[in-house]
Amino acid sequence: MDPINWAAVAVSSALAPVTGLLWYRVVLKHPRSGVWNAAVAAALHFVAALMIGHALARIGADRLAVKPWLYWMQTGGIALAFIIPAVWTSYIRIGARFRDAMADAGYWVAVYLVTGTVFWAFR
Repeated sequence: MDPINWAAVAVSSALAPVTGLLWYRVVLKHPRSGVWNAAVAAALHFVAALMIGHALARIGADRLAVKPWLYWMQTGGIALAFIIPAVWTSYIRIGARFRDAMADAGYWVAVYLVTGTVFWAFR
């Protein structure tokens, strides 16, 4: 196993709240979405980025150099197969609107793809 890329973990954690701001305010033009604690979002994403860093370290730098698309397959796959179903399950339970579920699904895909891009850029 290769070492975890700590710089990529830190940068992708810091970019999670920025991605949220851009997604909700710029892409969706949702005016009230930015009222949340960026430090908490970054800290929570640190755990996810750490696990992604571990998974990518297990794949290894040599394999990732030959197959760079694995950065986005890993991160996007986690968002699509784990994060979105978990969020939607919670939304169904509380009766949230489908529109909100789709907006948040887009946010999570964006955050995880940005995370994959950061790990790719810091390879």
